[in-house]
Amino acid sequence: MITSLKNYKKVLIGAAVVILAIASVVVLNFTKPYAVYADGTKVEDPYVVKAGDEELFLVEDSETAERVIETVLKEYTPDGAQVNSVTVDKKLSTDDKNLKRGEESPMVLTEEEAVDYILEQNNTDEPLFSVTINAEIGSVQSVESETTYEDSEDLYKGQSKVKSEGSDGDQIVTNQVTSVNGAVLTSQVVDTALINESVDTVVYKGIKERPKDTVRTDYGGKVMGSGNGVTVANFALQFVGNPYKYGGTSLTNGADCSGFVQSVYAKFGISLPRTVGPQSHCGKGVSYSEAQPGDLICYSGHIGIYIGGGNIVHAANSRKGIIVSTAKSYGAITAVRRIIE
Repeated sequence: MITSLKNYKKVLIGAAVVILAIASVVVLNFTKPYAVYADGTKVEDPYVVKAGDEELFLVEDSETAERVIETVLKEYTPDGAQVNSVTVDKKLSTDDKNLKRGEESPMVLTEEEAVDYILEQNNTDEPLFSVTINAEIGSVQSVESETTYEDSEDLYKGQSKVKSEGSDGDQIVTNQVTSVNGAVLTSQVVDTALINESVDTVVYKGIKERPKDTVRTDYGGKVMGSGNGVTVANFALQFVGNPYKYGGTSLTNGADCSGFVQSVYAKFGISLPRTVGPQSHCGKGVSYSEAQPGDLICYSGHIGIYIGGGNIVHAANSRKGIIVSTAKSYGAITAVRRIIE
């Protein structure tokens, strides 16, 4: 009887131990630590993305972590580039995160949030890490045509005529580029390959002397309107740096010397002829010593607008565009014409 009672007690104790063990497992499972998304969704086995020894953030799994790193590196790679090398100053790695019970649940980022976080932080003065990329990038660029001149005995001095229109060419320019986190640090041309050659515009330039009775020997003529020449000069100066284009009249997209003069004065209601020769007869002739801002400074085959101080603003050529020059440095001045006063 006593033996049976002892055995019964042993059975009860063993059963109690088993029940406690099972209960412990159940409790542990219910209290297993986890991370959470912003919406509260739980992630029990998140992965951490590291830069060197620094933990940057958590994501749901190893595949997401790898995609985040891959996407960031792709963001920093120039489009169409032939990449020669990629260097990261800190080792990028992923690992499963060991969560501890009793600690506050850490935040898990989505793949998009993780990429945005890296790109935003790496654009500050203290980036998480730096990605240096050396690559070659090719681009198609224009080869601007030039203007060449041929003397013509059929035209008077100061007259010109287009013999043949030119056209721009094309070339592939390859640059060796070094960038850090997407920002270009250095760019150097390492190769050019011509696709289509440019064709120069050829212009006849008159060399024939005018008959004696047509040569201007006085300062006759009348101004064409009233106004302030300084205002005209200041208006013209705002287009310095814009391109030269033979035959053009656009103050922004390209004009030649006479087209520039014509378009500037058109803004003030003055209609001037299109070419240099007729323009050099407009208005009232004055001596160079009497030149005032707004006056036309005329040369053989060229023209500009006087801005004062011995300088002119003019559409020089296809290489220089619209510039300011010393009036007497361009060549011999043939006439000074006052359009308004």
